[in-house]
Amino acid sequence: ISSLEGAGVFAVELFLTRDGQILLNEVAPRPHNSGHHTIESCYTSQFEQHLRAVVGLPLGDPSMKTPAAIMYNLLGEDEGEPGFKVAHQLIARALEIPGATAHWYDKPEMRRQRKMGHITLVGPSVGVLEARLKSMLREEGYENPNEVAPRVGIVMGSDSDLPVMKDAARILNMFGVSTEVRIVSAHRTPDLMYSYASSARERGIQVIIAGAGGMVASLTPLPVIGVPVRASTLDGIDSLLSIVQMPRGVPVATVAVNNATNAGLLAVRMLGIGDADLLARMNQYQEDTRDYVLTKAEKLRKDGWEAYLN
Repeated sequence: ISSLEGAGVFAVELFLTRDGQILLNEVAPRPHNSGHHTIESCYTSQFEQHLRAVVGLPLGDPSMKTPAAIMYNLLGEDEGEPGFKVAHQLIARALEIPGATAHWYDKPEMRRQRKMGHITLVGPSVGVLEARLKSMLREEGYENPNEVAPRVGIVMGSDSDLPVMKDAARILNMFGVSTEVRIVSAHRTPDLMYSYASSARERGIQVIIAGAGGMVASLTPLPVIGVPVRASTLDGIDSLLSIVQMPRGVPVATVAVNNATNAGLLAVRMLGIGDADLLARMNQYQEDTRDYVLTKAEKLRKDGWEAYLN
């Protein structure tokens, strides 16, 4: 790039050969089609960055401002008017999808495989966006644009765990985090457990809360929070010990016995790392909790302990 004495964004195309050589194929002194998603997905788009560099302004932050993004190129499906019709139908379906933005280049002539525009989808995970993209590309369109893919999966080995695990679901509902609750037994339905854990990421799940959770954690790259559920014997200590003694390389976070509430809160904090709205809600939750405790403390001070208890 230095040898070209240029300024701005450069797109460099390389080829990796079978024998391990890297070949320089093309250097384009401009923003590139493959980076058009940066308009919606990055703090500084490649177009703004190009202008900043050319006129000598400080460069902007190119990092992503959304957890995930997908760009779909609108290519000519047919010549002339039929091609325009297909493209406009696809844009109409895209506009029904949350997080989708359509860019139409207004080229006067439609030709097969000519790039006429692009659609960018942004959202909580690649899995969620891939599902939305597939819906957009189906001829019947996006059947339910208000449907929200689950971000947290809550799994348990039996419905006897539900009275405990429901507290995690209630917390997540309170924070507006989409959730799915499933019975997945590692002992009674191992095939179902394997399928669930191995497909969770592709389906858009970002965190899994599980009763124990060791087997699930061994099958997914997602963070797993284990809830030691109190059984009829051993008071839940057996479940707690099984979580904290997971072998190296298979991490499972844990909370106190039967404390699915904290599991839900921990999941919200994990998601909040890449979600400013959730982080703000968590901050408000902590302030509300503090105010609630201070209100009780003031009542105890004013009324005395006997009146307080009565």
